[in-house]
Amino acid sequence: MAGVARYRLPSVLRAIYTPSPAARSFTVSTARSSKHSRFAPTPSPPRLAPEEQEIFENLQQQSTGAFSTPRPTPRINQSPQSQPEEVLQSSADEELHPDLRRGARPEFEGDKNPKTGEIGGPKNEPLRWGGSGDWSYNGRVTDF
Repeated sequence: MAGVARYRLPSVLRAIYTPSPAARSFTVSTARSSKHSRFAPTPSPPRLAPEEQEIFENLQQQSTGAFSTPRPTPRINQSPQSQPEEVLQSSADEELHPDLRRGARPEFEGDKNPKTGEIGGPKNEPLRWGGSGDWSYNGRVTDF
């Protein structure tokens, strides 16, 4: 009986694992385009006409994006007496956003704290919050 089971098992497995003729095989081909390029062919938009391509390239060079620095316009045929435009200087307070939270103003000028004699320390005394001993500078709690 054991011998019969041994001969039947391969035929059963052969019927299960034999690929059917409808099964597809995976093939890879390296098709090259008529142009000899070092780069692989990739999806791309259709080519523009030469006139339109030139217009597009000129517009690309002239455009300034959101993160690019605008180029100054070149001045042609300037008189030698012309002077450069004055740039208005703004103070540091004007450059900051009005909603920006500023920290507490320094209590003293210089490097030495007149109350404690500490050199190079913080310009403000920390605020103590509660009996647990948390200290904060401008709302940031530190443990020391």
